Formats: sequence, structure tokens, C-alpha cells
Amino acid sequence: MCANFKNYLKVYPFPTIKQSIKAFEQLIYPLKCLKCGTYIDPDFVEPDTIEACFCDVCMKADLYPIIVPYCIQCGVKFQKPLNNNSNQGYSGNHACQACIKTPLRVDKVRAAFEYRGIMKDAIPLFKYSSKLAVARVFEYFLFQTFLQHYEKSDINLIIPMPLHKSKLRERGFNQVFLIIRNFEKLYQLHFQTKPLWEIDTTTLARIKKTTPQTGFDIEQRKNNLKKAFKVLVPDRIKNKNILLIDDVFTTGATCNEAALELIESGADRVEALVLART
Repeated sequence: MCANFKNYLKVYPFPTIKQSIKAFEQLIYPLKCLKCGTYIDPDFVEPDTIEACFCDVCMKADLYPIIVPYCIQCGVKFQKPLNNNSNQGYSGNHACQACIKTPLRVDKVRAAFEYRGIMKDAIPLFKYSSKLAVARVFEYFLFQTFLQHYEKSDINLIIPMPLHKSKLRERGFNQVFLIIRNFEKLYQLHFQTKPLWEIDTTTLARIKKTTPQTGFDIEQRKNNLKKAFKVLVPDRIKNKNILLIDDVFTTGATCNEAALELIESGADRVEALVLART
């Protein structure tokens, strides 16, 4: 009997404690597509990836990373003409017409993705439906973009775009803070040293309860956000280089108004890093 049992274990070994916990978690909290609810087989996806959050069908919407060419100031991606199959006459990165005509108060904006495809589904699900499982994925994407554009930058403070206190109570979390809260740990893991910058969540406050911007044109957005922000501790940002973080950059009205308040309160330079850019 004992010999037979040993042979049985060779073919059907008992699971380890870790495997048992994982199986139990999958039984109680099975992976489901955040958009359509389809079950996702955990054996075919890596944890904490976009594929673990969305099924194959929904992932057909794809990701659209912002790569060259893009505007050197606002970061909008330029589209090559459909009939231009070569790079002849194509100048690459340059300032777009909007930035030439009306420069932003933000020195430059860089984004991880275009706001289309799966990101157009994922970000609203994260913000408005509390699908927090995607936060780790967004954090990874944003940190990689940070390394690409700001690894050697002389940033002093990283400030997640604040929410008005009423919106924070309603939502229960600041979605921007959730996707950068581990930046310092990720930086230390990557470089084996502490960063020279730090994350600040208290100096800049949103003091005006604004109307949702959806459907507003650029002038309406500007008026809606006028005097929406206030620096609570000016000495904290005086002569400092600030990196604002936001989830989506559309017209730039939000980042612009926050940057204006920071600069008028003594900041030396303000730049922005966002998850997606329309």
C-alpha cells in the first residue's frame, strides 16, 4: 500500500501551499475581463498584465503607445499621411500648430498611450467603476514612460493631480495617486538607490468643485477650471521643478491651470506625465 501510494504521488503530487492558495483565490475570485465579464484562464496570462484584465476579444481594441513623431511640447502624436509610405519630407518631432499658436504653461507633456483602443475602455472602468485591478498595470506602463522621458530630469517633486474633496469622498480614491504610489519603490528596485525627487500629495489642492468637462470646448474647459487649484505651502515648491501626473490629457486645460498656480506660487518649471493623450 505504501509503495503504491508513493507511486501515486509521483503521478499526482500534492500541491504546495502556494499552489493551494492560488487555486483557492481563483475559485473565490476568478479572473474576469473587466469590460465584458468573460472568464480568463490564469494559466495563459501573466499576473498584473493588461492581458490578465481583459479577454482576447476585448484586447483586439489593442494598445496605441505614443512613439515618434509627436509634438515636442504637448506630446500629441502626429499621424503620417496615408499616401506617404516613406519618410521623405517627414520632419519627425516638432511643435504642433496649437502649441505654436498658444503655448502651454506646462513646459512639456509626455504620454504613454493614445486615448483609444483598450485604454479608452480601461481608464473609465478604473476611474468610474472602481476596477482597481488595472492599477498595477497602469503603474507599470506609466513608470516605463517616466524612465523613458524623465530618468535624467532634474525633477524635485512629483505631484499627482488632486481631486476636490467632494469628488474624493464620492469616488473613494484618487486614481492618479494609485498609479504612482509605488514609483519610489520601483525606482529603488531599478537603480538600487533612492530617487532625488519625492511624491507630494499635500501641497497642491483642488479648491473649486468643477463641472465634468465632457462635451466642453477648450474655452469652456478653461473657464470651468479657472482658479480651481491652490498651492497650500508655497515654500515647498519655491524654485522647484515639478512633474504633474494625470490620467488623461485632452485639451490640457487641467494641467495648464494647475501649472499656472504652481508657477505663480514660485515653482521654477512644471512638466506633465500622463497615462493617455487624446
